[in-house]
Amino acid sequence: MRARNPALWLGLLWGAALVVAALLAAWAPAGQPYDEPAHHSNVVFYARELRMPVLGEPGVHYEAQMGPVYYVLAAILMRLTGTAEQPEAGLAVLRSAGLVLVPLLGWLTYRLARTLGARELPSVVASGLVVLNPTLLAVAASAQNDYLCLVVTAAAALVALRALRVEADWAPFVVGALIGLAVLTKVFAGALLVGFVVAVLLDRRRPVRPRVLDAVAATAGLAVTSGWWFVRNLVLYGDLTGAAAVERTGLAFDPLAYEGIGSVLGWGRSIVSYAFVPTEYYRNAIEAPVSVKAAALLLTVCGLVLVVTALARRAKGERGAQDPAVVFTLTSVLVVVVVYAVAAWTMQAIAPRLVAVAAPMALALVARSSRTRPMQAALLVVLLGCLLLASWLVYQVSALPPDPGLFPWGA
Repeated sequence: MRARNPALWLGLLWGAALVVAALLAAWAPAGQPYDEPAHHSNVVFYARELRMPVLGEPGVHYEAQMGPVYYVLAAILMRLTGTAEQPEAGLAVLRSAGLVLVPLLGWLTYRLARTLGARELPSVVASGLVVLNPTLLAVAASAQNDYLCLVVTAAAALVALRALRVEADWAPFVVGALIGLAVLTKVFAGALLVGFVVAVLLDRRRPVRPRVLDAVAATAGLAVTSGWWFVRNLVLYGDLTGAAAVERTGLAFDPLAYEGIGSVLGWGRSIVSYAFVPTEYYRNAIEAPVSVKAAALLLTVCGLVLVVTALARRAKGERGAQDPAVVFTLTSVLVVVVVYAVAAWTMQAIAPRLVAVAAPMALALVARSSRTRPMQAALLVVLLGCLLLASWLVYQVSALPPDPGLFPWGA
């Protein structure tokens, strides 16, 4: 199957995603999306104080452990619009600004898939799956740093793919610098550096010395842009990411505890929910009926089959060597998933949506491997399912009553 006039289909998919995201942004009660009050409060701190907050200071909340990229940009918007002292208006500005990122992420995902060698139709569908995923739509329509991290990470991944195929002395450093910017948005993006270094070092088509130099240059690029942030955290909190000092804000996020198979199944249900039905993201104010839960489970199973099929395919380039671009993408995705699982069970019960940082790359891999009609049909089924669940989500969110206790600050 081929996509005729892909630009038209991409425009339709991105347009539909923008409509849904705009409705969610307009109708979701202020503070209903999880962590939104804390993110907003952090932006206000940047806008008022013109500096980074320190965990433990009065008025500083748990999201202050995050890197500054999103908060600096958001604070600039608040100051330009004069909404730093107007919570409702400021929140509307932040939500509206997030909508701009939706088609940008769709374009980046499409380009990732095409650069990896995916055919037109799977690339278009992969782009649609990113922008029409119900959870990512809910995230895009709220004030938070996750969606910006997805965009910056996808941009860094696209530059990395091109750097792996076009030798240039400056390219690895630029890749590392872009990954560093993504890390300063959300630290999970650091997985891309691991993927890039692994891909470079395993590229046996080149001599060892230039491979090592490229790996060092990429690491140096990340250190230049984000190294200061890790040093700051180490000095202030004795911890590279600042996560250990979150309890200074009066909150603690304990890791998941194994209490039998039920705890693992509960974690699985949470992952399925975050994948397609973001009831948890809306503080469980929405109750999904059995039919919606069944649809989410079916889409998850279908998605896993597609991902496993993609990961199982070993791409061979010229002379039978492993394609560095595929090695980079595959390694980055696996590192994100493994780090999340380990962190959730040993450090703190972080939300599964953080794994979404790997979604554009994972879908690009799936698109690349979708060369048969059954796989392409399965992709289209998942896309249709996302569109239906997104429509259901809009309907549910439109009926939510406002909760004054959540915003401008709530737990």
